[in-house]
Amino acid sequence: MTLISRFGPAPEQPGIGVSALLPDPRARSAVSLIGLAISLWITVDSLPAHPGAAALIALAAAGAGWLALATVATGRTALAAIAVTAAGGAVVGVADAKGLIFTGVAAGSAGVAFGITTALALAAIGPAVFALTALAQHQFPGQLFAVCTAALIGLVGGASRREITQRAAHSAEVAYQTRRAALAGQEAELAAERNRLARDLHDVLAHTLGALSIQLTVIDTLARKADVPDPLLTQIGRGTELVGSGLEEARQAVHALREDNTPLPAQLERLCTLHRADLKITGEVRGLEAQATLALYRVAQEALTNAAKHAPGAPVTVRLVHGPEEAALTVHNAAPDPGAPGPLHTSGGGFGLAGMRERVLQADGQCSTGPSEDGGWTVTARIPYRRRLR
Repeated sequence: MTLISRFGPAPEQPGIGVSALLPDPRARSAVSLIGLAISLWITVDSLPAHPGAAALIALAAAGAGWLALATVATGRTALAAIAVTAAGGAVVGVADAKGLIFTGVAAGSAGVAFGITTALALAAIGPAVFALTALAQHQFPGQLFAVCTAALIGLVGGASRREITQRAAHSAEVAYQTRRAALAGQEAELAAERNRLARDLHDVLAHTLGALSIQLTVIDTLARKADVPDPLLTQIGRGTELVGSGLEEARQAVHALREDNTPLPAQLERLCTLHRADLKITGEVRGLEAQATLALYRVAQEALTNAAKHAPGAPVTVRLVHGPEEAALTVHNAAPDPGAPGPLHTSGGGFGLAGMRERVLQADGQCSTGPSEDGGWTVTARIPYRRRLR
């Protein structure tokens, strides 16, 4: 196992020196390039009149390494760029101490981008090359302590920055998982509440409507035996149909509350079959969270019920579109037939539309209702596949 594979660079290199404090990668690169220009100017200005070809080549190599670190260097390329910058700065440092700026920057970049073992090995390149260069030029490496100090300061600063970045990332991950756990707990509580409501709805409303249906059937039988007028029989028949429809909707509501895992398209198919509505589903079917599924089902149920009340006999279309980020449900009914009966126009408590909007908003969605150009009515609801974590 190599040092690179064991101590690979961070997924996103935080930057060099002061630039590491900047969150924007482009800003980090800009500050790094400005630092490179200033360092080159200071070093060139302080070099002897005849520094020698080796020093000039080393300075160019160190500048190229810094440039690579500030722009495109990652992984193995970053390791090579740090090594070149450290070595080039050390060679220049033999001619002038200002070259040690590059050695310190290289050590700092190593501390930021790599684990401690790899970073320590890279930081040691500068002092080692400095000593070898000085000895090769028959000079005593008297400034070796200064070179080691520059490398050590850069290494400590870079490693500290890496530690801060990793701790921040870990804290963010912990906070994210905590929010997910809290959301999962809320979903569990919501499921328990839905089951309770389903039991209450079944025990109270369904039984009551069932008993009322039986009573209306008895009344219809007695009325026919008593030879009552036809208009009265018609009203009794309408009442029986209304109770039957309400009983079926109550059963559908219990089914929707209890079976959250049933895909929304399957629920809409049953609902549209009951209301004789045209259903069309487009896009790649994707899973919705339980609350979102229930909200869209309730929107469709309320919209279809309102269409039956206010536009009896008018064609109704239901469209479910699975987009890349959200599911969109549209229910549209055409204008009612002027000759159609309308005994249910004033029925209901008027809270259906408000309830629809509340359910959709609780699922981080949007809901709109209003008249259409053809004189009908359109209800639209959009809900994202995943709720925002708060």
